[in-house]
Amino acid sequence: MTKLRKLSIAVVFVLMLGPSALAGITDYPPAPAPPPSVTATGITDTPPSSAQPVSAPSDPVAKIALNLLQTVLSVF
Repeated sequence: MTKLRKLSIAVVFVLMLGPSALAGITDYPPAPAPPPSVTATGITDTPPSSAQPVSAPSDPVAKIALNLLQTVLSVF
């Protein structure tokens, strides 16, 4: 009876630790890289937009949030 108990403990131990020990082992080659997209090659069909200066937010909530953010960042 003790041999059966030791055998069952060994089987449970192997079944419990076996998958985690073999988790990183794969026999397959890595997947091929995807083809480059249009934006990755830098080719675009749209003309460049004219540069417009960024204006301050006109919304009072946005002004308060921006002021709060600037205050918090000035502390650091």
